[in-house]
Amino acid sequence: MKKILCDTKQNYLYFTFDCQDKQELLTKMSSVLISEGFVKESYQEAVIAREEEFPTGLPTKGISVAIPHTDSIHVKREGVLVGVLERPITFEVMASRQEYVEVEIVFMLAIKEPNNQVLMLQKLISLCQNETDLMMIKAGEELEKIDQLLRGIS
Repeated sequence: MKKILCDTKQNYLYFTFDCQDKQELLTKMSSVLISEGFVKESYQEAVIAREEEFPTGLPTKGISVAIPHTDSIHVKREGVLVGVLERPITFEVMASRQEYVEVEIVFMLAIKEPNNQVLMLQKLISLCQNETDLMMIKAGEELEKIDQLLRGIS
């Protein structure tokens, strides 16, 4: 795990992760949100359970993503942790059963106000439809441009 960008005033974090499986990844990512003060300890178990019940994998052009999140009662303050994966991890596709996708970028959401969830998801879906932006986030090289993109969703 390596921190690339961190702007807690803008409510986003951008890290790389090297994990063996989804469980390990969700545990590590939620631990970052806990340590940075975005979520309560209860978030970790809740986000893992919710991902099992309501999968969040999205097969997008070029780079597939996942958007795990859970109920606002586990959140202290809003934010998003962008996790770029060193190697793809299998996630079940959102709104499907028995369809899987190899995810390379994970947007873990901490949403305090349920009304903000729809807006944040809309911004994320828009970002995820832009293959060039996803490639830039994955590469982690143009940090100023990545910062602008992440400010736009957080």
